[in-house]
Amino acid sequence: MCPPAELPSKSKAPLAWSSLSEHIVKTSLYALFAIHAIRSTQRSTTASFSHIVNSLIAFLFLSMIKGEIEVLVKRIQRKLPPGYLGFPVIREIKFFASVTSGGIQQALDDARSRYGTLFSQSFLGRVNVVLGGQDDLTWLFNNDRKALTEVAWPPNIVMLLGPGAVANQTGRYHRVLRRLLEPYFAPQFVNNYLKCMDDTTLEELDAWCSSGTYQSSEVFKKYALRLFYVSSFGRADDDVIATLHDDFKLWLDGFMSPTAKRIPGTAFDGAMKARDRILDTVDGLIDKFMAENSEESERAQTTIVGRLIYGKDKDDNRMMTRDEMKDNLLNLIFAGHDTTYASISTLLHHLSQNPDAMEALAEEVSTMTDPLNSDELKKAPVLNACIHESWRMDPPVLGSFRKAVKEIHHKGYSFDAGQVFNYSVLMATTDESLYEKHEKFDMRRFLPKDHMLYQRKVDAGIDPLKGRTNYPIFGGGTHVCLGKAFAQLEMRVLAARMLKHYRVDVRNSKKAYFPVNGWNVEFKLTKRKSL
Repeated sequence: MCPPAELPSKSKAPLAWSSLSEHIVKTSLYALFAIHAIRSTQRSTTASFSHIVNSLIAFLFLSMIKGEIEVLVKRIQRKLPPGYLGFPVIREIKFFASVTSGGIQQALDDARSRYGTLFSQSFLGRVNVVLGGQDDLTWLFNNDRKALTEVAWPPNIVMLLGPGAVANQTGRYHRVLRRLLEPYFAPQFVNNYLKCMDDTTLEELDAWCSSGTYQSSEVFKKYALRLFYVSSFGRADDDVIATLHDDFKLWLDGFMSPTAKRIPGTAFDGAMKARDRILDTVDGLIDKFMAENSEESERAQTTIVGRLIYGKDKDDNRMMTRDEMKDNLLNLIFAGHDTTYASISTLLHHLSQNPDAMEALAEEVSTMTDPLNSDELKKAPVLNACIHESWRMDPPVLGSFRKAVKEIHHKGYSFDAGQVFNYSVLMATTDESLYEKHEKFDMRRFLPKDHMLYQRKVDAGIDPLKGRTNYPIFGGGTHVCLGKAFAQLEMRVLAARMLKHYRVDVRNSKKAYFPVNGWNVEFKLTKRKSL
């Protein structure tokens, strides 16, 4: 058992000498550069260009020495776990290279083999504590519930999500906001969307099939936007959907920005301009919704958008300002636009690589009732096992960030207030002690024991629907994903309808890692005559 977050551990963690030696070596190296720069300054003419440059270089390396000493002291005081931080600039280049080239899993595996599931890492100049074991995540999410930690996205992501977004909120306002919204994201409420989801899905599938050509998985982004629009307004507006789709592509580019400064011509500045346009579009959508749906109308009472706009607290006060509505609608649309798209295309990739799973899924959904029934979808063993295994293999969101609001303790370390934690979903879903041969797609891990395809030797013994730290696809703690039930229903409806009515050919799978993790594919649908 982990010690309570409020109390110090009974014993300190052992010193990590390899990590200590890193800081000693770097401090010595920086000192040599600083001494050289200082001597060069002394030899140069005061106020000359070389004098100014060497003074700046000396100041830079003295600052870096100070930083290394501070981290070294933290290591000795057991305020940081072991971990290689690397050299400035070089480590940032390596990080972005690993993100774009697919080295994230290998980097995690290497760190986990050297340090375990708790280690330190530098992320854009900030020293984070990375954690991904079950006990680590349980400890972190419990601290979240005790208000000992709070959300801590990097500055660029904070700006892109917006100051009013639920994802950026902490404390009392966050709790009040979630209490307002959670009932409208619950499975029972989300089932209100089943018919419009099903109708929209059938229309989209027919259009993709009728083209007679391979479709890019990009179409799933517009599909997700269409679902959002139809579920909110009862009908689609193709012009608005196209505008949102184009702006969200630019907005997402800002997630990879190393800075939160709006420098003209940079990807981040372009992303923030796209955000401004999205907010203008959303502003118009709010006006449209309010004009067409009064506060007492059925759509205002039974849709997520309606509750965001008209929701009130227990004292009958409107919960959100106009800007907060816009920020939260932006976040809702983003969640559907990109995480849904990544989830669907990734599922198709894995099914195409595992024809036995695809065949078993097609056979199961062929007998589903028409119209689709939410209980039948939820209880379909192969359908849900395939979706859950696809998410396990490639979680759409690889992790998130928390920050200690006061000193907290774990595994012999004392973490100061302000320490940032990066919890890794990918580390949890590739834990060999939970998922044997984790690198292999095997939907039988999640089949019930009474299913004909069940095999005890591959049974993970984990219920993904409970969303615990052994399967943290939707996060955890007080910031667990609000849209969990909506995302699951979307995936069930599309996968069931696609495999029930069509044969699916997939080609040109390409891995994508950031800002959303998954696979991009091309697919072609052919109508089934019979199973």
